[in-house]
Amino acid sequence: MTKTNSIQFKQGIGRWAGNAEVFDSQGCFLGNGSDYRNVQSLDGGRVRIDVSFVGPFKHSGHYFIQQEDDHRLYEGPANIGYAETLSESLVDANAYWPALGLSQRFFLMIVDGNLQLSLAQMSRGEHMMYIVVGQNDKVPEDTPVPQPTVVSGTHYDLHNDPTSGRGEILLHRPGRWSGELSALDHERKPLGKKLYEETITPIKENMIGLRIEGGAFGPGVRKMSLVTNQWQAWATDDSEIVGSYSLSGGRALSGQFYHREAHLRCWRREVVCLDGTRKAVVQHWYRGGQRVGSQFGVMEFEKA
Repeated sequence: MTKTNSIQFKQGIGRWAGNAEVFDSQGCFLGNGSDYRNVQSLDGGRVRIDVSFVGPFKHSGHYFIQQEDDHRLYEGPANIGYAETLSESLVDANAYWPALGLSQRFFLMIVDGNLQLSLAQMSRGEHMMYIVVGQNDKVPEDTPVPQPTVVSGTHYDLHNDPTSGRGEILLHRPGRWSGELSALDHERKPLGKKLYEETITPIKENMIGLRIEGGAFGPGVRKMSLVTNQWQAWATDDSEIVGSYSLSGGRALSGQFYHREAHLRCWRREVVCLDGTRKAVVQHWYRGGQRVGSQFGVMEFEKA
């Protein structure tokens, strides 16, 4: 790959604590996790991360990161792998956690200077074991770790609730998501920021309409109808875009979609913040197996 512009993830130094929601491979709620990370800058572009996670699975340890111009190397011992630095506020990683025996597809986005949203898809082989939807707040120096916000309930009651106790699928609410997405080409060179909108309209029970406008890849208006059982959603065959995604607690999704007119495949991942007002969006676009670009950013919700 041609060398890209120098972009380093610069906003993650400090102490971060928060609430994670953990789901199984079907999107069923397994429980909350207490997530704490202490990120320290070392000499020579190195970073040390001390991590403690206690929930449906548990782990504590540390690992080192070597920061390069456009990527990060996770050098162990707790986390080994490679992360693309897509912007100063977004990393997209493929890594392995030896103590857990789990491979991880992961993105972390700084929504503002003090809030992180993340999505970790953790598998053993090709079997998805856990999906971790994270929201962490930065903890100021010399202050105690704050009590995270959680939805009250028990695993027994919420396991078969696709909304995880919130009473609605946040990603399927009637209304409009809008914002600017930063776009990169196949060499990760910037293409600028593009306006992007998604409008969700109920069609009938268990079916919604999605209208997409803007972005760097097929900026015209595109429409599709999605059938949903509240755990997954899939496009009808008469849609301009076809594909499907899985949901986690109604506030995170991951899936693949084929845009018929452009002949491009899009891998979409999204996480909504706990108050439902914003979502972090990461999209990678492919022609066959070749990535042609990416777009990402934060979108805000306006209720219909």
